[in-house]
Amino acid sequence: DVDGLLAHVNSTGYYDNWMTRMLANVHPSRDVTDDDFRTARMILENKFLLGASDHMPETVRRMSIYFGWQERTRGCEHEGVQRSKVRLPPTALSPDTDAWRAVQRANRYDMKLYARGLSVFGNQKMRMPVHPDRRKIEADAVTTAFRNLRKVADPHDESDVPFFWHIPKASGTTVKEIISGCYRKVRTEMIKPPSSLELFDDKKVLNLDLSTPGACRAARDMNAADQGVADVFISQLGRQGAAVFSEYHMGRAFTVMRHPVKLAASLFYYRRIATWEPTYRPDFNDITLEQYVEEDAYYDNWMVRMITNAKMGGLNDGHLDLAMSIIREKFVVGISDHMDQTFRHLELYFGWRESTEGCVDFHLHKAPSNKNKYDMPVEGGVVWSLIAEKNKYDMALYNFAL
Repeated sequence: DVDGLLAHVNSTGYYDNWMTRMLANVHPSRDVTDDDFRTARMILENKFLLGASDHMPETVRRMSIYFGWQERTRGCEHEGVQRSKVRLPPTALSPDTDAWRAVQRANRYDMKLYARGLSVFGNQKMRMPVHPDRRKIEADAVTTAFRNLRKVADPHDESDVPFFWHIPKASGTTVKEIISGCYRKVRTEMIKPPSSLELFDDKKVLNLDLSTPGACRAARDMNAADQGVADVFISQLGRQGAAVFSEYHMGRAFTVMRHPVKLAASLFYYRRIATWEPTYRPDFNDITLEQYVEEDAYYDNWMVRMITNAKMGGLNDGHLDLAMSIIREKFVVGISDHMDQTFRHLELYFGWRESTEGCVDFHLHKAPSNKNKYDMPVEGGVVWSLIAEKNKYDMALYNFAL
């Protein structure tokens, strides 16, 4: 009943700006002031972990990370979120109507507080502290996932299977093309849904999806590493991808790293144009690289987060130490700025040989993949330094890998 709502909002007894009043302790008998709003905003920004009713799955995940809460029954969180959607009362108000704007005017301080809250909500995703209990669970999951990867220095066994941790925009497409085209090794990639153990021998591809945690679990459940079909397993998910291997066919991991500033710039400009990718962001054409990195929801330190299972929340030196130990013990590391040397190392380590002489050189220097022209930030400049600071843990990991 919109008319009834408006009559209530315009009545003398209407209790406006409820959130601001509660936080700033404003007595019902007086109006809310700008000073009250500033007090409420300061408290909201500094004292609260924020959720958003329009983003309840994300809100629940953050609560569990921050407070260390765990489901007693798997799937209970999801069921609770779905039930809450059903319970939300319907509203007859529609945005951009006179009635909507009238309610906004009556609650203008709460509207400002809500807008600020959404900004804080975005920023807290990558900044909130992780509860020690939750961090222990995450660290234990990392240890479990990487236990079926050989150490770099372990003696080679003929049952070992190479595993390529594909870091986005770090020459991964070129690596995949060389594996299949030059070394004639069967690699994993789903090219025809659904994921399966179907072999496309002409492409040297096993039609296996390792792009999501669920897909990696499915591959593990079908004992994909023990089938003896794929020569190289490939995934952007370092932890989940590594968990596909077994004690009978252990993985030998390698990756190619790229300078974090160059990687961030490349990914930003790529997502502007990659209409074929699920990560395509046409709205990035309306902002600069600097604005992208300054966004509250910017996903910093991708490498450290992925390898230490810290996808949300703040990072610390403990995360970096764990990432360094995994890289040192478990990964042969190549560098995208030194691809000739990278492939010499891989050939020596895995015993790979070109099927046609000059094939690797052709792919590296005459037929490069995913070449998108853009201006790289000036090294040492304002934008370069901003990105480096935002990704300080990835910077440290990259320099350690060098």
